[in-house]
Amino acid sequence: MTAKPKKIPFAINRDDSRSLLDQVTDGLREAIMCGYYVPGDVLPSSNELVPLLGVSRIVTQNALARITAEGLITSRVGVRSVVRDRGAKQWRGRVVFVCPEGDENYAQTVMAGVLRDRLTEAGYLFSQVCVPQTEPSHYDFARLDVALAQSVDIIVTMFARPAILARLARQKVPYAVFGEFEKLPPSAVGGTWLNFNLAMPDFAAACRAQGVEEVVELYNWSMMGDVKPALAQVGIPVRKVKVRLKGAGLSLLDVKRAGMEAVTNLIAEMSSGNSARVYFFADDYLASGALAALSYAGLKAPEDIQLATFANKRLGPIYPRELSRMEFDANHAGEVLSDAVLAYLKTGVYPSGSVVGPVWIAGETMNAVSGKSPHVNQGGKP
Repeated sequence: MTAKPKKIPFAINRDDSRSLLDQVTDGLREAIMCGYYVPGDVLPSSNELVPLLGVSRIVTQNALARITAEGLITSRVGVRSVVRDRGAKQWRGRVVFVCPEGDENYAQTVMAGVLRDRLTEAGYLFSQVCVPQTEPSHYDFARLDVALAQSVDIIVTMFARPAILARLARQKVPYAVFGEFEKLPPSAVGGTWLNFNLAMPDFAAACRAQGVEEVVELYNWSMMGDVKPALAQVGIPVRKVKVRLKGAGLSLLDVKRAGMEAVTNLIAEMSSGNSARVYFFADDYLASGALAALSYAGLKAPEDIQLATFANKRLGPIYPRELSRMEFDANHAGEVLSDAVLAYLKTGVYPSGSVVGPVWIAGETMNAVSGKSPHVNQGGKP
């Protein structure tokens, strides 16, 4: 006779800053870790969890998949999920991925997935913890503190704020950083450098080769690199246009809308027919809104206007012509980061020389020669 599942000891809070998937995963995990569910207990199925929690089946399926990957339950198609005996050795070690943002960050989500798959395949327990900023200069460390209360081989931080790094330093847990940094924090075991300026020299060379006399950079935040230094090296001036976000500025739709409004305000200038000017959109979501505004105004690239943009590989933005772009490959970055973490777990030494960043792809929106394939510069190597 199949054991009857216990009732769920938690509820969904619609005012919680965490996603529904994170809430369900955290609730199930904590119920197991605190002993509410003991080894041999049967969990409700993904279908049974839907009416109990008021979420979709996709959420419950993914939550069960997460805690299965963490080794907390056994779960197979057609068989109920059963809590595993945590007393038996199941994993070679534990790695926690710490980030300051939620699931909206595309690069973070993709890299976390690559890291999870590589580490799980190698026999390590992987978990992800987001540290939300609840107000200026204040973070909610509750989930991080729960993770740090258990044995951890290494923490991997992505885009970590100083307050998060200070918290890790005080806990004296080994941690590595991924992101832009001038020098490693003294308490870190190593780091993988994200250099958003990696493609800038090739972009500057393309501008010089095509006789560009001015570049107008539209940006909404400064983290995505700065084209000005590289273009100064080839004698091309840059006019920077700050795109203001309205409201909280945390929604990707807000960024797209801001890009659309910024370009709408520049349409008269863009319609002047100055073929020696290039407009560069320093964010892919900002570019999506900008391209929509250009299309509405009837302006085409490269016939009416020269443009280039930052882009994420496999995400876009998209345009009828191949965009001239600085393209970041989050899958490749995840592989580089995974190699470094696995090297540390094997040797105790983190290889800190790895650099990842966007590559320049000379598409068709900067007076590309008809009939020629876009040239890709294979950057991203140290």
